[in-house]
Amino acid sequence: MSDPAANTPPNGVETRAAPAAGRTPRKGFPARVPEGTPFHLLARNSAHRWWRPAVALLVFLGLAVLASLVGLVLLVGMIVFGGPLGSLALVLPPGTHEELLSAPLTVLFLSFASLVALVPPVVLTARWVQRRGFGTVVGVLGAPRFRWLGETMLWASLVFGALFAMSAALQSAAGVPVLAFPGWRAYLAVALTALLVVPAQSAAEELVFRGLLLQTLTAWLRTPWPGIVLSSVLFLFAHGYTDPLVWGELFLMAASMCWLSVRTGGLEAAVAMHTANNSLSLLVAGLGGVPSVQQSGDYQVIQVLPMAVAILIYTWVIDRRASRRGLDTVVGGRVRISPLTLAPRG
Repeated sequence: MSDPAANTPPNGVETRAAPAAGRTPRKGFPARVPEGTPFHLLARNSAHRWWRPAVALLVFLGLAVLASLVGLVLLVGMIVFGGPLGSLALVLPPGTHEELLSAPLTVLFLSFASLVALVPPVVLTARWVQRRGFGTVVGVLGAPRFRWLGETMLWASLVFGALFAMSAALQSAAGVPVLAFPGWRAYLAVALTALLVVPAQSAAEELVFRGLLLQTLTAWLRTPWPGIVLSSVLFLFAHGYTDPLVWGELFLMAASMCWLSVRTGGLEAAVAMHTANNSLSLLVAGLGGVPSVQQSGDYQVIQVLPMAVAILIYTWVIDRRASRRGLDTVVGGRVRISPLTLAPRG
């Protein structure tokens, strides 16, 4: 009789028997990921080759440009000619097509909604080039953890809500003039964008920067920190801010979201932080009119420091909550992730 233990692979890593003579091996999908693989190495699967990360980045770039153009054309067409977004006529100002498309509210809506078009390029790049399912871009379970996402969204709303409330109180005490309320019609349009469009936009950006980009860069280097730095710098330049203080704040936010994604094994905490920050920013700014998408300008320390503190508080709270809940941090279970090297231990 054969010994069953003789067929057990070492260290629990699945192996595949050599193909029989004369048979062509079939390329399996999805490619295998051994147990114990952390979030940042999910693109380094059995299909990984040294050239795949470079090809993945080029393919994603091409698909992203194409999808953005197609998405923008479709959105503009639906705004102008009706269709699924025809209900926007209830809140958008009347006028000609040129006036409609150049209105601040339309520009605000398009600036967020067009970014959702980045999701299909992420899905297709992961599948075609890296031979893995979309779920591995999200986390080590291969699927979103919706209960954990809900908890992180609650904490993000509390932390950043307190931040905006404190900022409003400080500005009021300092005698900063309050802008006139634009009316319920205009504010409703901003609120709908903040509550319905921004969550999808935030999730799309996280799939790109903290998901596909971070994992693809780390597939080359294996250690996550170069990928964290590079993806955070790209995230910074993807926004139009010109003030060095805001650059520091954005870099801190991006690096914190990367750190949380690796430590918690998924993108949920990063999506919650991104969504809460963007949605609350719109809801507060909308009280004084339709916010501008222009992001240049100079900022004072008092305008930037509270946000940096809120980012650090949220990061610490979520890291503690993930530890108490015993969330999976690697494929197949939970191991301790070093807070400095972000390497799994044990």
